Amino acid sequence: MPSCSVIIIAYNSCDFLPACLKSVQDASQGLDVQVIVLDNGSREPITPEIKANFPQVEWIDSPINLGFGKGCNLAEKRAANPYLFFINPDTVVSSDAFLEVLRFMEEHPDAGSVGCKILNEDGSMQWSCRRSFPTEISAISKTLGLTNLFPKSKVLSSYNMTYANPDEVTEVDAISGSFFCIRRDLYEQLHGFDEDFFMYGEDLDLCFKAKVAGFKNYYTPVTNVLHFRGQSSRTRRVKSYIDFYRAMWIFVKKHKSYYMVPRFLIFIGIVIAACVGVFSRLVPQFWKIFLDAAVVVMGVQLFHVCRGVDGSPWMLSLILGLANLLSLTLLGEYSSSSLKGKGVVKYLVPLNVVLTLGAVFCGAVGESHGLARYGYELCVLAILVPFAFLAWRRVAFWINYFYRIFAKKRHRSILLGGGEDSLQPWFDSHNVIPGMEILGCVSGTPAMVTEQNRLHLLGTLGDMESICNRTGCRELLVVSNFSGSREIFDQSWLEKLGMKVFLLIGKPQNGDFALINLKNLH
Repeated sequence: MPSCSVIIIAYNSCDFLPACLKSVQDASQGLDVQVIVLDNGSREPITPEIKANFPQVEWIDSPINLGFGKGCNLAEKRAANPYLFFINPDTVVSSDAFLEVLRFMEEHPDAGSVGCKILNEDGSMQWSCRRSFPTEISAISKTLGLTNLFPKSKVLSSYNMTYANPDEVTEVDAISGSFFCIRRDLYEQLHGFDEDFFMYGEDLDLCFKAKVAGFKNYYTPVTNVLHFRGQSSRTRRVKSYIDFYRAMWIFVKKHKSYYMVPRFLIFIGIVIAACVGVFSRLVPQFWKIFLDAAVVVMGVQLFHVCRGVDGSPWMLSLILGLANLLSLTLLGEYSSSSLKGKGVVKYLVPLNVVLTLGAVFCGAVGESHGLARYGYELCVLAILVPFAFLAWRRVAFWINYFYRIFAKKRHRSILLGGGEDSLQPWFDSHNVIPGMEILGCVSGTPAMVTEQNRLHLLGTLGDMESICNRTGCRELLVVSNFSGSREIFDQSWLEKLGMKVFLLIGKPQNGDFALINLKNLH
């Protein structure tokens, strides 16, 4: 069996990287696998504890974010094996992933790159794991949502190839960079990823170059990978959206002979798609915008009436509303369904104070009666509006929380673990999770349970039957710690009890965690 080098570009991925590396380690059994991880200028650098737990990994630290393509090219210089795997840090690979894909590459000498079935954490298919090169028709149909309406149409759904059987080997135009296998000699022949693409599009471009060089790109369903989409871009939301649509334009300019429509029309189409896409991604929770806007208008009107001042405070509402809503949009508040309101007061109060001082100063200097007249209102509302935003979120949060309790819609779950400090955040009473109730933990090695976690210990793993009967729990969450390891257990025995078993990755503080049904991994 040929050897391979696995390259992972990590960016603010400490919560998910250990589970990824542990799965890579498990999938490397019996194979010659070199693992290279580049920490790509993360604001949350990879911790020494994680590095110490994976001594076989070759670590590279970049002081700046080089982008995905340039980071891969830098890490590839360390590669020593004939096959390369580029995988995202927010993936968990099946135990046979490398074996099966390498076997496929050996059996298909015409294959330049190969990708496998990529699943969401709930087991559903990520259709981006196999794609066609974007055409004018596929781009329009995707932007207008026709792809979702006609998923079996080869014309309208050509981009993500939803018409093709996901359980059959298929020659495709491109595969996903989240799990990407390519021959190293071909990668170097094609000069690697094009570094003009900062993030997104570089995998599409490399597949295009491979086809021009006479090789084929394949999708094989023989194995699968779980991918938690968007973890690397969540800390740079706005920039990642810009990079996404910028990558479209770079691809079009670079391969202009592939397109029949004039480039200026394609550029207009990309701009329109960007406007639609950015709005749908930045503000999918648009109902929160309406409530925040209503809070501003009502607050200004109420304060204005209480002071008995005549006239319309529309200018005041406009200034406060636009500044606050735009700031929360850029912070990603409207892209999440979370009602914790994290950062609402922290960021908006200083912003509003600066805004108030600037408005009052400009009003005084310019003798603008509109701004100078409402200077007092601005000063007070600059403080009150952010707290009003936070207040309605907390009220809505607790309404949702108690509704789920009384309607019995919360998942009653038990953690498997106990010997790690990583369990403590899940028992923190301040981190109440509306959709999940953590009852406590069990452990197969009770002697290893820490004193803090012992307070929440329900019993041993062998006591699960009596614990389930007593608590009514039907979910076991297997905790993945900073070494990516987890307690060993007999899943078939638990399934006989009617238990659903999930791998738990991440932390509850910011709601950034994932539950993986282990049955979805081969």
